[in-house]
Formats: sequence, structure tokens, C-alpha cells
Amino acid sequence: MMLAPALARAQDNPMIPGGNSAPPGPQPKVEVENPLYDFGTATEATMVNHTFKLKNAGKGRLVISNVKTSCGCTAAKPEKSTLAPGEETEINVGFDTHFQKGHQVRMITAFTNDPSTPEAIMTMQGTVKQQVSATPADVAFGNVKQGTEVTREVIVSDLTGRKDPFVVSDLNNSNPALKVEKLARPDGKPGALLKVTVTKAMPVGTFDDTVKMTTSRIPLQVNVFGDVTGDLTVAPAQVSFGIVPHGAEAVRMVKLTNGGGKPVKVLGITSTAIPVSASAEPIDGSKDYKITVQLHRGTPDGQVRGELQIKTDDPEQQVLNVPFYGIVGQFSM
Repeated sequence: MMLAPALARAQDNPMIPGGNSAPPGPQPKVEVENPLYDFGTATEATMVNHTFKLKNAGKGRLVISNVKTSCGCTAAKPEKSTLAPGEETEINVGFDTHFQKGHQVRMITAFTNDPSTPEAIMTMQGTVKQQVSATPADVAFGNVKQGTEVTREVIVSDLTGRKDPFVVSDLNNSNPALKVEKLARPDGKPGALLKVTVTKAMPVGTFDDTVKMTTSRIPLQVNVFGDVTGDLTVAPAQVSFGIVPHGAEAVRMVKLTNGGGKPVKVLGITSTAIPVSASAEPIDGSKDYKITVQLHRGTPDGQVRGELQIKTDDPEQQVLNVPFYGIVGQFSM
């Protein structure tokens, strides 16, 4: 059976819904004049501005439907969103260098109806020079034993080379269990020595705070984080069932260790996912517990994720959370 010529052409070149196939006739073509802008070196906390120019070098109407930027950039809408053949438009872009340092790259994407270039990419790059630094920039306490105090030091420095006085003032942070003290630098240079202390009042668990300060140059902030551990610890900290065959069950063991001087009872264990349950059994001759975690037989194929909540009579650690995860059945991307 012979097909009509028009039908045969349609089957040879099917239109894909949602694709970039353009209607027949003259096509638009987007061109970016100088798509890469290297701003060289900029001082931290300044705004780097640039204007990119776009042109319709095709024979059809060009439509710019949207403009998106990577983190730290703002972009204005193009002066014209529809360009006739030969017409041009501009996109103004600003890069805020606050809290940036070193080599930086930012991408700007203009989405168009050009079938060959539906995404026109523009790039801003350069080096941001810091005015003020904190060493270290982030304070990582790691694991801190509950009821103890641990202190870390941070040196605040002026990098501008200016001769006017460099002053650090108005320190603040949100966590009352984290104490921040400002002292003179021991080397006598301009700036400050910060003593950041996790106090005994910090509760068990993860903490994350930001120390913000005002300086005579620009504002500065230092991230502070860590974990306070109590007498009760679990190992492993999370349970992996791995890949479990269809219809099978899986069992994993977790040890709850009591490093304190008093016995602690496990009052119960709950699970946030129905296919997983757990039970606790004291270990003879110790204050510790063996936790048996079970992924039940017949769990439907797919990912299993959740958390065990181990309840105890320890007033400082009434609940210990243990995440779990696994895949039931054949793994597929």
C-alpha cells in the first residue's frame, strides 16, 4: 500500500510534543555579542554590573521567554522580549560580591525559541578580593561531650592595607549556649581575637550558629557547628539495609552504649516507616543494649526510608534517633 506524499513526509519527520521543533518557514537565530565577560578583580561587597547584548541573526521572529541566573546574580528582563530579524536587545546583570572570595563564575541563561540554541548562555567571571578575613572562616567543633566546655579561636584581619583604624564591633549570635568573646590580637596587629566557646548548657544534638560582626570595613560572619554527645551513643549511627531481594527480609544490629555511671532503661522503640520495626535487649554484664532492626518480609518494591526513635528514661537523652534506608527489589535509575 502506497502512502500519500504528505503522509509519508509526516511519518519521516514526526513532531515531538514539547520538543524544540520549529514551525516551517523562516527561523530565528540568537546571537550573544561577547558571551563571556571577565571583570578582572573586584573588591568584596561591591556590585559588579554588566550589560549583555543579544541579536536576532535569523529570518524568523525571536522570542526570549525567560532569563535565569546562577546563585548571587540578579538579571533584569530584556528590554525587548520579541525581536524581529536584525533587532537587538540588552540584558543587565548584577553580581553581588558580599561574602564571596577568590575566583568566581556566574552563568546567565536566556531561554529562546531558536530551535538550534534554545538556551543562550552568558558568563561573568573574575576574582573577588576580600576586605576582611576570619581564620578559620568556619569553626568546626566536631564532637563535644555534654557538660564540658570547649573553646576555639578565630583571628579577624584587615586585608585592605588602608591606614585608617580597623575596628571590630557589635558581635552577635543566636544560640545562648554559644559564648563569643572579643579580645585584642596577641600579635598586636589590627583586628581581633575571637574566643568561641560551647558552654555546658549546650544540649545533646547537632548545633549550627552564625557569629555576625560589624567592622569598619564591611560586615563579617563566621559559621559555627558541631555535635554534642551524651552518655548514650548508638553504633552504627544509621542503618543501611542495602538492596534487599523482592519478598525477602533483612535484619541489622545496632548497639546502644551507655558511657555514664548510671544504668538507663530503653522504654520503647518506634519507627516512622511501617515495614521496619526494632526491639531492644539488655546485654548481660553491661549497661548496654542490643537493638535488632528488621525490614519485614513482603515489603513492596522501592525505596524504604525512615527513622527509629529509641525512647529512654535518661532525662538528658529521652529520645535517640537512628535513620535507616534501603531498596527492596531490583535497583533501577
